[in-house]
Amino acid sequence: MKKRYGHIVRSYGIIAVCSAVLLLACGVLTVFFTENRYIGVIESLAGLALLFTAAVIGKKHRDRVSDYLQLVRTDSGAATANIMASFPIPILMAHIDGTVGWYNDRLSEMFSNRNLFNSTVESIFPDLKWSEVLKAGESFERSVRAAGKIYTVMGRLVREKTPPSGNADDKYSVYMYLLDKTEETEIRHLYENERADIAVISIDNYDEVMQRVTDIEEQSVNTQLRSIINAWGTEGHAMVKKTDRDRYFLVFEHQYLKKYVENKFDILDKVRAVGDQIKMPLSVSIGIGTSGGILENEASARNALEMALGRGGDQVSVKDDTQYNFYGGKSRDYEKSTRVKTRSVALALKDFIKNSDKVIFMGHSGADYDCFGAAMGLQRAVRTLGKQPYILDDRNSPAIAGMYEELRKIPEYDGMFVDEERALGLATPDTLLVILDTHRPSMLPSRLLLSRLSKIVLIDHHRRSTEFIPNCSLIYHEPYASSACEMATELLEYMNLGGALTTTEAECLYTGILMDTKNFILKTGVRTFEAASYLRRLGLSTVDVKKIFNVDKADYDHKVDIVKTAAEIAPDIAVAKCYEKFDNIKVIASQAADEMLNINNIHASFVVYPMDNGIVGISSRSLGNINVQLIMEALGGGGHMTVAGAQIKDTTVDAVAEMVEKAVADYLKEK
Repeated sequence: MKKRYGHIVRSYGIIAVCSAVLLLACGVLTVFFTENRYIGVIESLAGLALLFTAAVIGKKHRDRVSDYLQLVRTDSGAATANIMASFPIPILMAHIDGTVGWYNDRLSEMFSNRNLFNSTVESIFPDLKWSEVLKAGESFERSVRAAGKIYTVMGRLVREKTPPSGNADDKYSVYMYLLDKTEETEIRHLYENERADIAVISIDNYDEVMQRVTDIEEQSVNTQLRSIINAWGTEGHAMVKKTDRDRYFLVFEHQYLKKYVENKFDILDKVRAVGDQIKMPLSVSIGIGTSGGILENEASARNALEMALGRGGDQVSVKDDTQYNFYGGKSRDYEKSTRVKTRSVALALKDFIKNSDKVIFMGHSGADYDCFGAAMGLQRAVRTLGKQPYILDDRNSPAIAGMYEELRKIPEYDGMFVDEERALGLATPDTLLVILDTHRPSMLPSRLLLSRLSKIVLIDHHRRSTEFIPNCSLIYHEPYASSACEMATELLEYMNLGGALTTTEAECLYTGILMDTKNFILKTGVRTFEAASYLRRLGLSTVDVKKIFNVDKADYDHKVDIVKTAAEIAPDIAVAKCYEKFDNIKVIASQAADEMLNINNIHASFVVYPMDNGIVGISSRSLGNINVQLIMEALGGGGHMTVAGAQIKDTTVDAVAEMVEKAVADYLKEK
């Protein structure tokens, strides 16, 4: 009866409060927006009266509940106390210090009828921290294990009006009751363990590897791969199905995913070992979908596989209902010898340009030689096809200031460089937007331009992150490529535009390749040299390009000062710190990170430096055996295996340096 009464009081209380608020709102609106101010005042007064009445009723209800609970403690001989003692769920009352003052028969039966008086609640329920109970305030709810079962403990802190002992500390008591949740928890646990997860396995570079081996080796490799994948599936009691010559489909219970994670997905190492035997870059990429139904997990697995491939392959991507988790990905990206995709993208891009009224090129914020050089090269294709090109001008980038000013002097480029306002004014439904050297919306200088246009082409070489520009009409994303300029050069070759590219534009493309490969040292493949050779045939001067990278003495001195602070934080890994924000600090820090790799026994370098608005930047480089991209991703950044970076807000250089050291330690632990 009391429970029913309390429910009725709460229901009517809620109705009363809502009615009061509605009356007050009507009264205010009537006063201010009509001439019937008298009626508005009456409505407002009625609302206030109703609100006051609801508050009084609520207080009386709480007082009745407190009085009812006190009765259990103060009147042990009463009929009410006897009823509570035999209540069918465990109940106890504790003093404010956490000792048991009273409990009923069901609680006593839970602990084999042993005496619990004056025992502490924490000794009875080790999972329950008394300090947390007191901090919870008037009511609380916790999950605990006791007597081999799982219970939900619900309680209430009650203040007594007349403490029976006269002690001030006794004016509060805590009343608790337990609900048995063992069966419910076990069913939920069983459901979680037995729901189906789906994995899709793709063998990286399968076609290229099989083209370079003999028939006998091909049979041996296929046999070993199938054996490794089937054995890996058996570990998780999975159903394994080969769906194509280079693709497998697996279904397994969710409980085995934890085992795969604990083993660090050792299938990656086993497949890589097969490639080592034949001296070929053989690896697998795996996408796993979890936390949903069968169809949902199948779609998540395919998306996760696409993410793993976009990050360079040789890794596992696990997608649940909220995020991606990545495992592996520590090997370097392998160059693809086939150019079938490049040729098809070039033809598709050519059609997009022809069917557009104009083309706007946009690189990432803080433009560098790579995104700017790619734009300069591809704008020639737009001109040759009879369309007008525009390049979004990022004037906040000191890295390309010299090249940019020289290009502005050339009459042919007059009006080509536009700011965001001008670009938005030029945009029409038929305008093509080409995004270069990034796939992350947060790194674009104009998110508004992105949202305004529907025809979008994406050209990027960075390893894919979880943030990706949506609704692209054409995506050319190749993590193996050295630079966006290399990709743009290959596209220009297959667009059959003859010698339309000028010497200046060839030098812009070459500069981007030179910068991202660090003078053809890092992330350089056969196709990188072929692209450079193509540009050289167009008449570029390597001496003129070298002059672009020259720095003045002040910047050179700053770079040397940064390198002097380098300290080894782990074997072969060094961190340098710069506390002063120079005008060209981002470029100087990048050059300092490059220079640190020239130090003997340093294979990875990090430079931490201050930027504007309380942001601290990190520039990282590697010779290839340490994946700086994974380290930077742990700090919210990204990039390549050999070149990566990050920016962290509202912190200090020293604090970020400590973050880098911890991220390096975590990386080495997982390696």
